[in-house]
Amino acid sequence: MLSKPSFLLLTLALTTLGGSLLPVQFATNSALAQALGSVTLAGAVSYGVGSAALFALLRLQRHAPAWANAGQAPRWAWLGGVVGSAYVVGSMVLTRALGAPLATTLVITAQLLTAILLDHHGALGLPRRRINRARLLAITLALMALAVRWWGTT
Repeated sequence: MLSKPSFLLLTLALTTLGGSLLPVQFATNSALAQALGSVTLAGAVSYGVGSAALFALLRLQRHAPAWANAGQAPRWAWLGGVVGSAYVVGSMVLTRALGAPLATTLVITAQLLTAILLDHHGALGLPRRRINRARLLAITLALMALAVRWWGTT
């Protein structure tokens, strides 16, 4: 078992790796959309490939998922794929229009702001976590980063 500092470092490394995949996803999906001549088709292909990879991972799991509990999920929980599809299509359009750095900064800023608001209101089944000074500072810094990125494009 890992020590707490080792676990934190591993978590930080994996999170950083995962975050670095965001602009890679933007660029690969955008290139696919350009090649196929359709952001919608590129999104469908991207989701199809992703779904195949996820089903392969399911087969490798040591324990079986609780498929029988699927009906207990709230109705709105099933909209994740629709939201994800809009995200994928939007990222392709943004990346081509703004470039990967500005598109990524815009998306991250919007994600942070939305996440803080969802937490503040306890929306979508999240535990309620009020906006505090640290969260306001995070929003301010993200908006400043977005402003610097935007300014850098002119």
